[in-house]
Amino acid sequence: MSIARRLWQRILKPTHFVGRDLEGNTYFEHPNANDGRSKRTVKYRRNEDMWTYIASGKRLPVQWSTWLTHTRPDPPTTEELQADLARQQRVKMNAAILEVKDQEERANRTRLVAPSLHSETKKGSPSASQNVSTSQKLERPESDHRQERQTRDPWAEATKGSDEPRSWSPVARRR
Repeated sequence: MSIARRLWQRILKPTHFVGRDLEGNTYFEHPNANDGRSKRTVKYRRNEDMWTYIASGKRLPVQWSTWLTHTRPDPPTTEELQADLARQQRVKMNAAILEVKDQEERANRTRLVAPSLHSETKKGSPSASQNVSTSQKLERPESDHRQERQTRDPWAEATKGSDEPRSWSPVARRR
């Protein structure tokens, strides 16, 4: 392609600003002179920021990353980025709540399972008769005393017999 044609294409299709993310990085699109796929770039807020993004210290928003790699045709809006940031904060808060509940549950479980040393030393005292034995603590709750089904293991049955082929007869199942 000649130099004059390239200059003419640059005049007709200049680089244009596409958008900005919440951290201040700007995104540009450079149209291709051959009507091919355009080039998409990011200009970081500060030049030092480029190294933190390259070294994976920080990450670009997913919406902008997909736009840069041509996975997404249209650039994201500011509202979309703000909604995603709010969603991320909700997820972190819910994860923290679940972690606290899990820690409380683990503490309750260890407190119920581990016998108290104080109760073992005073077996004759009235408080020791009120304590529940360790075997009773490990039992299932009354609501969960369902009958355990005996499951049939066909692999174990197959390995018990000989290697000679046998006839197969289907077994009706109860529902």
